[in-house]
Amino acid sequence: MSRLYYETNEVTGFRASGKQEKGRVKSYLEKVSSLVPAEIIAGYLAMLGFLDKEEGSVLVEKQGLLIGIFCFCLLLTPLYLNYQAKEGKPRFIHLLISSVAFIIWAYVTSGEKFRDVYYDADVASVLLIAFSLLSGIIPLKK
Repeated sequence: MSRLYYETNEVTGFRASGKQEKGRVKSYLEKVSSLVPAEIIAGYLAMLGFLDKEEGSVLVEKQGLLIGIFCFCLLLTPLYLNYQAKEGKPRFIHLLISSVAFIIWAYVTSGEKFRDVYYDADVASVLLIAFSLLSGIIPLKK
């Protein structure tokens, strides 16, 4: 089973009553959820969780390890998802959007740990919701 979402070519639309079809809504939600690299985010948060126990660590104080973990997971996102993709199916846009999704989720879940990064919980929440809404309308056929 593929980890990536592949759009169908079928055309779905609105019923005569003006209500959106259930299948289209389900498809949109599946698409948005598949764009979030949940496995990578889970690993990222787990690694950061181990660092909380070592607050006095030189690497944590200099933030080098935090940045290293972020960069590792950011690079791993397209590699992992590319490995999960079906052969011959489009994937470039999906990998790009998922990499951006990782950055946004990392900011939302751990932005306050980075000293040199401006972090605001309200901005993070708005950014996450806006990205989730926008990512669902981007076509993934290329």
